[in-house]
Amino acid sequence: MNNVAEEMRHLNELAKRDSSKRFTKLWNNLTDIKWLAQAWEQIRRNKGSQTPGINNTVAVDIDLVLIERLKLELETGKYRPSPVRRVLIPKANGKTRPLGISNLEDRIVQQALRMLLEPIFEADFLSCSHGFRQERSTHTALRDVAHGYSITSWTIEGDLEACYDSINHGLLIKQIRRRIADEKILQLVWRFLKAGYLEEWKYYKTYSGVPQGNIIGPLLCNIFLHQLDEFMEKELEANLIQTKREVDARRNPEYRKIEYRIAPLRKKLRNKIGDKEQTIKKLRELERQLKATPYYARDKRHPCKVKYIRYGDDFVVLVASRKQEAEAIKNKISTKLSEMKLKLSEEKTKITHWSNSYQFLGYDIHGELRDKGVGVRAVLTIPQEKIKKVEVKLENFSHYYHMPELDTIVQLSAIYRGWCNYYRYANNCTKVFNQLSSLMWWGYAHYLANKHKLSIKQMITKERRAGNFGIIQRGKCNRTTFSIMIGKKKYVLDIFPPKRKSIRTFMKEPNWEVDLWPVQPMNWQSGRSFATRMEAIERSKGICERCAERKASQVHHTTPIRKKAFLARVMSDKDQRYTAIALCNECHLETHQGSFNPKRKKSVRSAEMR
Repeated sequence: MNNVAEEMRHLNELAKRDSSKRFTKLWNNLTDIKWLAQAWEQIRRNKGSQTPGINNTVAVDIDLVLIERLKLELETGKYRPSPVRRVLIPKANGKTRPLGISNLEDRIVQQALRMLLEPIFEADFLSCSHGFRQERSTHTALRDVAHGYSITSWTIEGDLEACYDSINHGLLIKQIRRRIADEKILQLVWRFLKAGYLEEWKYYKTYSGVPQGNIIGPLLCNIFLHQLDEFMEKELEANLIQTKREVDARRNPEYRKIEYRIAPLRKKLRNKIGDKEQTIKKLRELERQLKATPYYARDKRHPCKVKYIRYGDDFVVLVASRKQEAEAIKNKISTKLSEMKLKLSEEKTKITHWSNSYQFLGYDIHGELRDKGVGVRAVLTIPQEKIKKVEVKLENFSHYYHMPELDTIVQLSAIYRGWCNYYRYANNCTKVFNQLSSLMWWGYAHYLANKHKLSIKQMITKERRAGNFGIIQRGKCNRTTFSIMIGKKKYVLDIFPPKRKSIRTFMKEPNWEVDLWPVQPMNWQSGRSFATRMEAIERSKGICERCAERKASQVHHTTPIRKKAFLARVMSDKDQRYTAIALCNECHLETHQGSFNPKRKKSVRSAEMR
């Protein structure tokens, strides 16, 4: 194998070319050092790489030696996945969601396995499935819901009861066998499913389910639920697509007549024939009539009665018929899920009239009649509980007075910008965004006043004199906000809300592509305050202070802070802000004597002494 990306592309092409092909020789790819190194690179860049499993291994403990040892264990058959560390996360309804955190070594193998299976099964997945897939997201799912509302009478908001915990292992392996014939790969998946979990350091066996929080879990869930997608589209004829001829056949004859009368008038205007004013008058009248005439005939309905959209274990079914038929469809779905040994959540699965609201993927959705009275359009709004939640988050963040000002500006702006970008497709978003920007502005103002023990008025006077407060222009929008200069770069408290967009215009190409980070040498991720890093790099003008040749990308604290408590690390980082050294990757590794892991350095020195 020469290139990981090329091999993944090749697997995807083979799977697309033959829908019945079963892959036999995949184990050699999985145990290749390049494949495992690429898997680690994908994990290393995520914040989750700092979250330990039951053996407390984190990103700084991983190097090429450990990956080579992992490769040897896989090749010799000695590798066994460890139990996951179970953590209970509170849900909005007061219940808890169990998350399984694997050891970092197991996560590398899971990522390598995902890189093998995803290209193959992506060739089979249907366009109605949006969860945990490339070029698909919650927004693409909401877009399809909005498009489907034009024919909707009733909606079925579906939710699977404890889906991840209830997936039958035998039935899941059966679904994987449709494409995978390599028994070593199947055995590895089986071992991950049966690894068990630790809760309060007590071991429990797993008899069913896929751990949430597991890297390969979402892919396995999609593989298992693909049979539900096939059932909806093949058995219930959901998501039927009309041909151009079928669309033309549904057009309103009255609409056609007006179009035929408009065409020669426009031709007259282009060629400057006849009385111009009279022609324009007739044309405007006909265009007014065209706008008031329905495009489709009232008696010629769209043949598709069912629209189906799924994101993970949540789905929406839009039904263009009576409530009795919607109930029949719900019963058929329930029967199919029973065959899969899954169950619909009675609490969350509801049949709703198109005019009533329900919640899907964080948005409240209901329908409204269009202006011409033909068809329904979807209206998306932001739920009040989501607004309250982000308000509390912004307010709480403004109370961390020990944080550097730059870090606070960057973090508050990131929270606000990320939340607004998600909800920019809501119909009521503009007013909400302005309220949040005002809340964030005052939160940061109180943070600065409390930090420097000043009144708001005194603080603003001080910041204005320092050049950190004034009018900032972004596009056509001017706002008075706070900022900080680091060298020649200005960091602004981002209170500029994004423009509202229509969810119907959200477009993304659904084609699967290889998306891999370029593999870099095993290096340490700084993880210290943003202010210290930027000041050190600005001070060194972006050049490594040790070799004076390569670009500086990391910061070395002259006093170790790794094993200190949280507040002690914060204070130590602040004390070393002007003594921290900007280094390149190679020089930073040499400064730490070849490894960023104190345990490994200690064990190497002990071995040398022996």
